Amino acid sequence: MKIRRTQQRSTPRRVEMLFIGLSIFFVMFMGMLNSKALGTVQNQEPINVGKEQVSVEEVKVDTRKLFNEEQINVNDGQDPLNNAGNVQDMSASELFKPSLNTTGPSSPYAYVWVMGGINENKPAYKGFIWDIIISTRLLRKTGSTSDFWIYVRMSPESNREEIPDEDRKLLTAHGIRIIHLKKSRTESFGQITYDKFHILNMTDYKRVMFLDADTIPLTNMDYFFHLSDPDHKETPTLLKPFFLYATLKEPCQGGMYMVEPSTWVYEKYVEAVAVQHEKAKDLPYPHFNKGDGWGYHFKNHGDHWEAVKANQTRWSFYAAHIDQGLMFYVAKYLYGNVSIAIGNKLQNFKSVEGQRKPALEAVYFDTLEKYQPPLLAYQFHCDLWRFDRANYHLEDKEWKCHPPYDSFAHFAGGKKPWQNDLNIKRLNIPKRSKLRSTWYINAPTNVWWQELAAMSDEYKLDIDFENWNTQMLPVMKDSPLGARALFKDQSEVISNVGQDIEEHKENT
Repeated sequence: MKIRRTQQRSTPRRVEMLFIGLSIFFVMFMGMLNSKALGTVQNQEPINVGKEQVSVEEVKVDTRKLFNEEQINVNDGQDPLNNAGNVQDMSASELFKPSLNTTGPSSPYAYVWVMGGINENKPAYKGFIWDIIISTRLLRKTGSTSDFWIYVRMSPESNREEIPDEDRKLLTAHGIRIIHLKKSRTESFGQITYDKFHILNMTDYKRVMFLDADTIPLTNMDYFFHLSDPDHKETPTLLKPFFLYATLKEPCQGGMYMVEPSTWVYEKYVEAVAVQHEKAKDLPYPHFNKGDGWGYHFKNHGDHWEAVKANQTRWSFYAAHIDQGLMFYVAKYLYGNVSIAIGNKLQNFKSVEGQRKPALEAVYFDTLEKYQPPLLAYQFHCDLWRFDRANYHLEDKEWKCHPPYDSFAHFAGGKKPWQNDLNIKRLNIPKRSKLRSTWYINAPTNVWWQELAAMSDEYKLDIDFENWNTQMLPVMKDSPLGARALFKDQSEVISNVGQDIEEHKENT
């Protein structure tokens, strides 16, 4: 009897052990299949990017002239973003999922960046390349499924027609598709801003968002696409197809905007530039009429532009003569159906047939934050403000604590991380460190450095962070095209942009 009982008990256990063993084998087998399908970086297998396959070894950047050979380990087995935003650890195979088609869209939405002044003999441009790649990595980590594109224009001083191979491979490995524009006869900050408007012609997409190459997303910004798309049934359609945001004294900022690509709108943009530049030839310096602007006189139409702390009737705000004024004109007075964020206020306009001035359709307050996903990091002490609005004062910066302002960080002017000293503690911030502060753009700067360190580790970029301040900073601290657009460049801009537009139209 005892033997029978023992046999009765052992037989189910054997069956159970056999079942567990088969389950483990099945999981391991499926894992091997998924690993090969995705091309895991850990095993240094190719990442499928369509027509070409790029291995991690191929991506290695030749920067030995700029960095020491020695590399430091900044991860210690942990996700470096945990210090800044509680982002879950993700494998490289989960992070990088480039489209299988390098030309056609794999999503109805796309993010686009613009790069100019690229010269292989002046490595300062690499900070912007890194910023763009960091942005795509953060978007993927936070769940974006959109496509990524970059418009590239080589410097006239460069001996190359296309970006260096190490940059191309690194961009391609992150699923970023590259469009090379022809070299211009001259180059300037003001001239490159016109390349942003090529997104109007990307008609394979329902929505395209431009991001400056000195910004990084702090959440999955796909939610702006969804809120403007009537076909996205999971969210209400709160935004118009065009979306701009105002700043303290400007009705439109050029760091980010969303558009609905359209051949008609693109042609209207080309026409507006041609007319404005023809008039500008006869205007005295600075070749821009602050009354007529881009072809719309506010007072004559009983209209004005609005910012957080300004309300005026002249084209007198910063960059009114280039991208910020031109995009405001295209979105509001050519297209008409536009949403404009002004602090916590959202204005929706609609075009009116036979009328230049659009109609104000609706005004919302504190609406976008309801749909914004969790943030990787806070800026301007907005975390303190959110939890104690009654007692906490932000010294007139409260307006930056609303979407879209807190959805991304803009390292404008001299605040670019790669153009400043590096405190090595940023790569692994101690729990009680002052570097954890969310004042100004401190926390997003930490995110930037930590993601660059992770990228350097994954792709063997050999960046010597310990000696950054003495070895790399001297060649990185100046932007190739300067820090801002200058009026003195207008005469060359006027003569070059028309040629650039025609060449782009021919290529597309």
